[in-house]
Parts: sequence; structure tokens; C-alpha cells
Amino acid sequence: MQAQCSGTTKAGSACRAPAQANGFCVSHDPDRNPIELAEWRSQGGKGKSNRARAAKELPDVPLTSADLHAHLGSVFLRVIAGKVEPNVGTAAANIARVMTEIAKTSDIEGRLIDLERRLTGRVS
Repeated sequence: MQAQCSGTTKAGSACRAPAQANGFCVSHDPDRNPIELAEWRSQGGKGKSNRARAAKELPDVPLTSADLHAHLGSVFLRVIAGKVEPNVGTAAANIARVMTEIAKTSDIEGRLIDLERRLTGRVS
């Protein structure tokens, strides 16, 4: 079993983080550069933001409607199981809604351009 940090929290209780070789955790290490530690701490919550969590839930590649439906179904099941926070599911659903609207608009624009080309070709 790994030893606990010898440091104390702001509240005065013992730190429960695992200790490094010198007996302190990364946060309480007296040998750590304070500027480096401040940068490290500032990055701590960024991966837990709603934006970051929603980005993790959606793939980087464009999705078909079937892909989008399947992925949102998976997110839904993970929200229900308590593995994903509801606000992450909401963010994913909102992004999916916008993606669907963009796809519909793009389809309508393409069909309109095609109709205009057909009409212009017949009139000439």
C-alpha cells in the first residue's frame, strides 16, 4: 500500500493523497517550483468543464443521422446509469440538435440550387 502525504489541508486535516518518495504529494511537495505548481493547479479543473466533457462524448468525425442517433442513445444510457452527468448529456443533445438543423439546411440549400439549375436550363 502506498504511503499518504505528510502535508495538511487548508482545513488542518491530514492530506489523503498518495505520497511521492519524499513523503509529500505533488501539491504539498516543498521542493516543487511554486510557479510550476500554480500552473499545474490552474489546469486542474479545465478537463472537468462541461465543454471538455461534452467534447469527449462526441467523436471528431462528422456523423450521419444514424451515427448521431446511436451515439446520443449511448450518452442517454450512461446518464441514466449515473456514469455521465446530466448536464453533459444536455450539452451533447444541444450540439446534436444544431448538427441536425445544419444538415437539414444544407440539404434544402442543395435541393434549391439543383432546382434553380434545372429551371435556368429549361428557360434558356
